[in-house]
Amino acid sequence: MRKVSVFLFLQFMMLAAFAQMPQIKPNKVDAQQRKQGEWQEEMPEVRGEPGYTWEGAYVDNLKEGIWKKYALSGGLIAEETYKHGQLNGYCRYFYSNGLVSAEGSFVAMGIDGEIDNYRIIDPITGEERFEEVKRDGSSQRNGMWKIYDEEGKMTKEYYRRGEPITEEEFGKEPAKPATAKPALPPPPASLPHQKKKGRS
Repeated sequence: MRKVSVFLFLQFMMLAAFAQMPQIKPNKVDAQQRKQGEWQEEMPEVRGEPGYTWEGAYVDNLKEGIWKKYALSGGLIAEETYKHGQLNGYCRYFYSNGLVSAEGSFVAMGIDGEIDNYRIIDPITGEERFEEVKRDGSSQRNGMWKIYDEEGKMTKEYYRRGEPITEEEFGKEPAKPATAKPALPPPPASLPHQKKKGRS
């Protein structure tokens, strides 16, 4: 009887341990082979940079929402917000001991793969043609960033679309270019329909 209870206890412990293990969701693609839904990706070590694991969601082959990056040891490296495949929103980065190293927001400056059409005219023949150019998306730091050292001491940095600015500039709205409105001509003294017709 005692052997049976020990055996059942060991089976229960194994099932409990298995239930606590992270469940790996299968990556899915749609009929057009675009990544869709929850994904997990492993990135190998490249040129001395350590490998890591990504977790997040794809919509039509583009990263969307919060993506988490983990070291191969399991520690959290980063939480980043994506929109249409570009960093766009609040992000946090971590030291290997789990403390936050930096936090702030990115703003997307274009969508990767977006296509612009340009009209090109040959200066010699005058022949006109249209050419497609694929845009490379980029993301820039925007707003206030908090940077922490490994003891937790924090400093602040300020950015406006990737350009470092001062704290005073951060509090002010960017100056809008002055556009001069054309002066309107003075209104006429009277309109034609307002003139009285003389009687004959």
